[in-house]
This record gives sequence, structure tokens and C-alpha cells, in this order.
Amino acid sequence: MKYTNLTVANSEQPFSLDGFCFPDIISPSLHKGKMAQTHYYFPASKQSAISLQVDLKGAEGNCKPDFAEAKNKWSIDYNKFPYGQSESQWWEYCVAPHSYLPLNDGKIQVGLNLFNRFLHIDFNLRSAQLVDPGVGNAMLSTTNWFDQKTGELWFASWPLEETVRRINNPRENVHVTIWKLSVQNNHVEKVWQGDLGDSLHQLSLSPDRCFLILTELGLRLEETIPAKSPDQTPSAWRQVLESGLVPSEILVLNLKTGGEWRLPMPTAGHVEFDPEDQEICYLSGHNIGLIGAKVGIFGSGTIKKIRLKKTGPELAGEFSHPHFHRITTHIVFRHRRKILIGVSGYPNTVFLIDAATMKLYKTIEMDPGENVETSQIPHICNHDSYGIAASKDGNALFIAGTGYFKIADIDTGHFISEQKIEGYDTDCCFTGHLGSFAHFSRT
Repeated sequence: MKYTNLTVANSEQPFSLDGFCFPDIISPSLHKGKMAQTHYYFPASKQSAISLQVDLKGAEGNCKPDFAEAKNKWSIDYNKFPYGQSESQWWEYCVAPHSYLPLNDGKIQVGLNLFNRFLHIDFNLRSAQLVDPGVGNAMLSTTNWFDQKTGELWFASWPLEETVRRINNPRENVHVTIWKLSVQNNHVEKVWQGDLGDSLHQLSLSPDRCFLILTELGLRLEETIPAKSPDQTPSAWRQVLESGLVPSEILVLNLKTGGEWRLPMPTAGHVEFDPEDQEICYLSGHNIGLIGAKVGIFGSGTIKKIRLKKTGPELAGEFSHPHFHRITTHIVFRHRRKILIGVSGYPNTVFLIDAATMKLYKTIEMDPGENVETSQIPHICNHDSYGIAASKDGNALFIAGTGYFKIADIDTGHFISEQKIEGYDTDCCFTGHLGSFAHFSRT
């Protein structure tokens, strides 16, 4: 692995979670238009929060020459970028923070949306580095899996050239490789190769390390984005909705038998495993696409309950709801004698699902938000997403968004604490997910 040190500014602000049974939590913030991001660390046992502002200006240089070369090779207009974005929007999207993965020695891997480097941050050393894992400058999966026992990082990669080719043909085949990398000796081993897609969003192993799941976040539209607004060309936008999204898939591998399966899912996002039954996992289908720099909602999302068996994955239950939109985050945790799935619904509703029955347990409403309507055209989101984390006793939720966090009591559904987060300017927004670490600590 090759490391590049990044410029970091750090600060602290008063903060306390006294009286609440939360793990350590990390929250992301994107500085729009500045190629910079801030990571807020809220420790459960301290009286202050740390923020690390990471400067990524110029980081796109690790990717940009290969991107331009591939465009030239395939005769693609220099000014065309994925999802109908401008050049500046594209590179900002690529390096935006999305998720957190604890490694070892206090290091955290920040999942970047779509890039050819990892970002590692260290709250002990107040430092950050871009990391090249040594797989040929290929694009890397966003959220990965680290084996704390063996010190191996599992991730996927694909050629940047194939993301460029998908600008003109979003159904273009993508050749994907899955790797495991020893962080101690830098030895990288190939696990699997085959066709899947780009924008590989999460790779995870089952608790018994028998199954591997890799999701493809298909954010591409079947139709070209209309040049004019929905008010000006409603019929063109109706066609966008009717044509929908380019299909995406979830890859399931049996690492012991070599079995391989693919599950279709509209905008396949995340996988979380059941805390009691290691054969059960929960997959999210977001039903969203990118319309330039904006998120477009095409309909309700879905959580699927899957049982992983030697003969293949089996559907064990499913949840959706007319207002179940965008569903950026889903978490699985114990509450009383139940297993609940907490889901961040857009714009302002936290859904709690009974995992045993896959029925709605209750909702927790935040401040009123925009009305989401997708009967005629895709709904273009005007607000940022938010993240959720559960307390260790399963009785409360930590909810964080752009410049704020709230704590909700699950039994009553009421908010029992709310604070502003200092440092959020008008150009900042929450993006991605919270990191929640029961055993993470700092000096």
C-alpha cells in the first residue's frame, strides 16, 4: 500500500452523552464546492467532541488522467460525465464521505463514493491519508469489510475505463475483482472475478465468514436527463419516471462451496446481518437515481429479509410503505425482546420494523419536511439525508443531520435531547452514514 498524507485541521467543542448508553459515534460533513470534508467524533466517555477537517483539493489528480485517457479511447465527449453531472460536481461526488469502517490501531477507513483510493483517518494522531491498495489504479468499492481477527481488508475493484464507457451505455459490462489485503504485510490476494457493475457500494461477510455479499448502487437512469425542468417539459419527465432506473444487482458468494447468485434490486444499497441468526441478512433497495448532483426518488424503497442457505439465498420477508423513501441508512439492533430494523426515511420519518414479522413497529417523526410525490415524475430531493445509530441498550436512537443531532426515546417516540453541531457553514451538508463503534476509543 502507498500512503499520501493530507492536510488536516482539528478542533474540539463541548459535548456530552452522559446519561445515555451510546457507543462512540462519527458523523460526516461535506464542504460543497471546496473538495474538503469534516468528520465529527462524538465519544461516549468524554466531555468534548473532536472534528477533523480533511483537505482533498487536488486528490482527483489520482484519477483524472486515466479518466481523460479512457474518454479519448472511446470517443466520449470531454464535457460528459456520469449521471449528467458537471466536471466539478463529478469529482466532488467521487470523494464525498459515505461510511466508516474501523481498522486497527485507531484508524478508520472512510468510504468514498466512487474513487481509486481509500481515505484513512486517525483521531489519535489527528491525521488523514489517501491509500493506494496496489490493484492497478482501479476504482474501489465504497464500504468494505475488515476482519479484526486476521487483519485482512476485503474490498472490490473495477477498471475506471468501464465507468467511462457507461457514460454512453449504462448497461456496459463491468469486470469486477474481489480482494483481501493484509494490512500488516501488504499482501493482496484475489478472491473472485466476474461481471457485475460499477459503483460497488458495500462488501460484507456473514458472521460465520461463509457468505460474501456485494451490492451495486445502480443510480443510472434509463432515459437521458431532460435539458429543461419538469415544469417546462412534464411529458419528458414522465417518460423518465416510466422508464425508471437501470437494473442493479446484489452478488452473493458462498466462499466455502463456490456457489454464486445474483439478486435484482432497484438501487441496491446496503446489507446488515441479524444479531441473533447468522443466516439472516437485510438488504436495502433505495429506488433512487442521480439527476445531476441531485437525488431523484422513483418510488418507495424496500428492505428484504434474506436467509442464506447452502442452496442459495431465500426471501424470508419484505417491507415497504408508501412513504418509505430514499432509506439511506438501515441498522439492526435489539430492543426489549425484539429485533428492530431502524431505517432513515426521507425526508423526516424514522421507520422501526419488527424483524421477526417484517411489519411496521412504529415511526418517529422529526420536523415537517417536503412532500414526496412520485406519481407523475421523479421527486427531486431538496434536503440532505440524515444518519441514525442505536444506543447499546437498544432504548434510544441518535439521529444526526446537517448541523444537528437529536436523541429519541424509542418507547415514547419523543425526542429527549437536541443540540447544534458547531462548524457547519452554509456550504456544509451531512452525507452518507454515521459510524457507530462500541469498542473504538481515543487517547
